[in-house]
Amino acid sequence: MVQSPEGIIEVEVTQLGHSGDGVVEVDGRKYFVAYAAPGDRLQIKFNPGDKDRAAIVQILNPGDARVTAPCRHFTQCGGCALQHLSDLFVADWKREQIIDALAHRGLHDVLVRPTRTMPPASRRRAAFTAEHGVDGIHIGFHARMSKRLVPVSECTVLDKNIVQALPGLEKMLAPLLRHGQSVRLLVTQTGTGLDVDVQFGSGQKAEPNLRLRTLLAASADRLDLARLSWNGVILLERRKPQIVMGGTPVSPPPGAFLQASSQGEAELIALVLEALGAKTLGAKGARILDLFAGCGTFTFPVASHARVHAVEGDRAMTEAIRQAANQRQGLKQIEASHRDLQRGPLSVDELASYAAVIFDPPKAGARAQADQIAASQIHKVIAVSCAPATFARDARSLVDGGFLLRWVTPVDQFRWSAEVELVALFERA
Repeated sequence: MVQSPEGIIEVEVTQLGHSGDGVVEVDGRKYFVAYAAPGDRLQIKFNPGDKDRAAIVQILNPGDARVTAPCRHFTQCGGCALQHLSDLFVADWKREQIIDALAHRGLHDVLVRPTRTMPPASRRRAAFTAEHGVDGIHIGFHARMSKRLVPVSECTVLDKNIVQALPGLEKMLAPLLRHGQSVRLLVTQTGTGLDVDVQFGSGQKAEPNLRLRTLLAASADRLDLARLSWNGVILLERRKPQIVMGGTPVSPPPGAFLQASSQGEAELIALVLEALGAKTLGAKGARILDLFAGCGTFTFPVASHARVHAVEGDRAMTEAIRQAANQRQGLKQIEASHRDLQRGPLSVDELASYAAVIFDPPKAGARAQADQIAASQIHKVIAVSCAPATFARDARSLVDGGFLLRWVTPVDQFRWSAEVELVALFERA
């Protein structure tokens, strides 16, 4: 280690941590460096008041995985963490995160297939912050580990229609925000146009009066929005927002969970159908259980082949499945139930009538439901997850219950972030 009088030291990055930061070792202790690449030779300086983080002062010699970031906002905007790394490196690193999480739970020698990476500019939804600053309204993302807003004028991650709408959305918000005030803006690109939900904090602002509603309606017309909502309550619906799932148009409620990109969704569906297999899908009278079903991402594609029971904890999303199923011909029977699976998982007895289970829980995983599945007689389980650590925990429960983990496939639809999606197949021995 070489240290200057200014506290700048020279180090080499050995690996990436789970959040995508470079890891360096100084005097036997590990420190994390944002935007560092393995193999980098760096000058770094420790952040005041931070015990385990340091910042890059200068890159002396870049590592083999380092590339030029494609976005000019990178390192300023906190939206991306890995744009300085090659796609091949990121794909391998995300795969290793899954392998490491499984190994931590004692699950070794699992077939983890190569990562399937989705293209840039494919993210169809984003949660922005809009803020009224000294020079007007700006929309963007917070800087890394900071409340400072970084306005964005371009984005290599998001669908171009979202990026192009940002100046118009800034104008739309001008009558709503006072100086120093901010709001969360959830924007989703759907098949019929943008779906926008303006989300004020609790008690921050009452519903808009008639004057504001008139101004918002005019802005929605100029931007050709499909729908405009206020804290999840629809103000204006010019067209029903639609996402096509398995050939079925579904109108999600404001703020509903959706897969991050249509390409990623298609990849996940293909993997789920592969895991179910023709024998399961073609079995006479087979019923498939879709847990944490959302708006029907897997329900509708599977319903082209077999009867499906979709279970979802959000009442509005459950109703969206019902409405879409009632309007589509040619599907097998779809049943949709509202149920909090974290507090009230389906029991062993309730699981008995199903040929297979699909479950796609939030990041917290599905500990209680996995335990019930492990104790059941179900033969096949397909797990979808965006959190390798909780997936591995639930996988341990299933394996302890007699399942074999046949394969895992990573799907990177969270470009240049540390997150990764996956699909896994479990079968009883």
